Amino acid sequence: MPNLARTLALLGLALLVACSDEGPVSGPGSLTATLVGPEGADGAAIVVLVGEGVGEVSEVGATEVHARRDGSATRVVLVNEEGGALAFRVSVADTTQPPQAVIEQVAGDDDELRSVDGYVVEFAR
Repeated sequence: MPNLARTLALLGLALLVACSDEGPVSGPGSLTATLVGPEGADGAAIVVLVGEGVGEVSEVGATEVHARRDGSATRVVLVNEEGGALAFRVSVADTTQPPQAVIEQVAGDDDELRSVDGYVVEFAR
């Protein structure tokens, strides 16, 4: 009987390992990019996406998006007239390798420029 219990326990453990999440799979798709910073409600920003495989950029929520590609860089202007989160979607060749994001300018919901210190762009699948 002790051998049966041990066998069942090992079988259960093996099944748990076999069903585990292997993580993200490399391939084309879309990522949601969100500007995150220390200041609270943001009104606008200019972000440059650098890298190969960056495709179409589109709006998320109340954020208006204007994008222009120039070589291996894509300049993205984000505007949220309500003030709040600035987010957009970007098509990429490989969702496990998001583009580098350079934040050039950020303005508050009062249209005043802010320091870009402490701001980052977070990418999510």
